[in-house]
Amino acid sequence: MKKILTAAAIALTGLISASAMAAPDHRYDHQQSYAHQKHHDSRWDERKHNHWQQSRVNPSREWRKGQTLPRAFNSSQYRVSEREARRLPDTGRYQQWYKINGDYVLINKRNDRIVRIIG
Repeated sequence: MKKILTAAAIALTGLISASAMAAPDHRYDHQQSYAHQKHHDSRWDERKHNHWQQSRVNPSREWRKGQTLPRAFNSSQYRVSEREARRLPDTGRYQQWYKINGDYVLINKRNDRIVRIIG
């Protein structure tokens, strides 16, 4: 019985040490994956920027009254200032003018639907 237990202990020790030696070294994986992710993100930003430059939207031709304003244009950079809005027709309640690529688009702020387009 003592021989069987000794043989089992030696075999178990051999298995444990072999699996420890075969384990991959993960010490540098985090740094490499971070560098890879950073490179990937910068390439993605570059492609996204190029896409927006190439595909300029022409609201007066491509959009229609009743459509939802795309989220990419629902930001303060496209909102018309009060001074500019004086030259435009008055807005109703919950409405806002946006200037997108030279066209003025009147939006219902509650549901983001296009009310009017002036090209």
